Amino acid sequence: MNKDQLKERALSLIELPDHLNPLIEEVAEDENGEGQAIFTWADEQQEEGISVSLDLNGNLTSLSIERNEPTNGVFSLNETQLKEKAEQFLSSHYPHALQKVTLFTTQKVEGAYRFNYEQIVMGLSLPRTGFYIDVEPSGEVIGFEYFGIKDEPSIPETLIEKEKLFQHVQTQLDFKPLIANLNSAIHDVRKEGLQLVYDIDLLMNYKADTAQPTLTIIHDEDSPSQYVPLPKADTVAKEEASIEEVIGIPAEMEVIRKVELEKEVGIVWRERGWKQSKKDLSVDSFLQSHNEDTVKAFISKDSEKVRGFVWFKERNGDLCLDREECYEKALDFLQMLIPNFYQCLQLKVHDNEEDFEEARAKETFSFRVQSKQGIQIFLELVIVSVNRHTGLIDYYSGPSFDFDQLEHIPAAPVTSKEEAHKIFLKSLDFELAWDKNYGDEDGENEEYSLIYRACDHHTKRAIRYIDAMTGAIILEKE
Repeated sequence: MNKDQLKERALSLIELPDHLNPLIEEVAEDENGEGQAIFTWADEQQEEGISVSLDLNGNLTSLSIERNEPTNGVFSLNETQLKEKAEQFLSSHYPHALQKVTLFTTQKVEGAYRFNYEQIVMGLSLPRTGFYIDVEPSGEVIGFEYFGIKDEPSIPETLIEKEKLFQHVQTQLDFKPLIANLNSAIHDVRKEGLQLVYDIDLLMNYKADTAQPTLTIIHDEDSPSQYVPLPKADTVAKEEASIEEVIGIPAEMEVIRKVELEKEVGIVWRERGWKQSKKDLSVDSFLQSHNEDTVKAFISKDSEKVRGFVWFKERNGDLCLDREECYEKALDFLQMLIPNFYQCLQLKVHDNEEDFEEARAKETFSFRVQSKQGIQIFLELVIVSVNRHTGLIDYYSGPSFDFDQLEHIPAAPVTSKEEAHKIFLKSLDFELAWDKNYGDEDGENEEYSLIYRACDHHTKRAIRYIDAMTGAIILEKE
């Protein structure tokens, strides 16, 4: 199909309201003759919209309908009726798909029911197969994504005994205290935020048919990076710096967008009178209208401080700063933004950080985050990028929490490491699952292998941490 035929096909699948206008119309084809067509319509504020993706034969691969107000109508269907609507929708697009997939999970998502249909082998789902369908209570389908039907993987002739897995875990198990930023969307917890926990320090996925189980273990000492403490600042922190002062927003820029997020506010600036150089319905043009010559920032709702920002607008200068001079600029910036920063951060040092220094326009510094007692905050980094030609900060990414929260973290665990070991081993079990190898960059050589995945004995969910104060097990969200 050509572009016009694909657009006509997309329009035939939806009811397009009058207030939505074309935003993206693009067809992309690779060298193998495969590809996709994307058609998106939105209102003037881009708060409501419809997006349709097709393969080049006109088959629907994804659908998304976003409205400010759901059209639930005067009645709501029950779950069985909504499932029937989902399967009717699927059969109209992929008539034989239901013969090869099974309804695996049903969940509520943003005012709709999501029905996940997946291929099942040995009673276990194959990741990223089948499709999902989102249906509003009124019965309207507002979301769909098709992942495809894959060849069934080979089933191992024999499975390793679980007892060998338990034995291997006991020889490798090593807990370390760290601070985790718990999130109820990810962790099964009632209270969110920073918490002192024991990290299990193991990624326990064993091949199901291997006599000697394979185990991936991540240790800091295996990393090529080193971490060094920061020098204590010899300048006085600037108090009450405004958001614009922190980011460096000049007077000629204005706010063009402000987005309310769950815990943050997103703000976008651009120069007054900016005109788009290329305006069409391509994805490149869409990205240009959103990103080119902008400055984007995220502000914490609780502290009203800057969580991060990025300059998409290029700034030029006559300087030629080396890495050490840029490092001093980064430290000055952190002194302004983070009180007593030298106690909470450690610089990540790479072996090859001096390579190609003259060719780089920016110098980027990464810092590990820790408490004043030296306990690492898991998966938290502070990143500062300094423009070598201007000496200005072009990029900052802070932690996902406010630094004053660290004051309330206990200095040491109450539950001993030995007690945490016993609690973990008592709860530990293994379940079979299919694991997907995503292959190379082009998606070639994808394959599935059967593994044993560590889990909690009762819930069959992954064990993430042990609470270092109470000894409670912290599981993944169901």
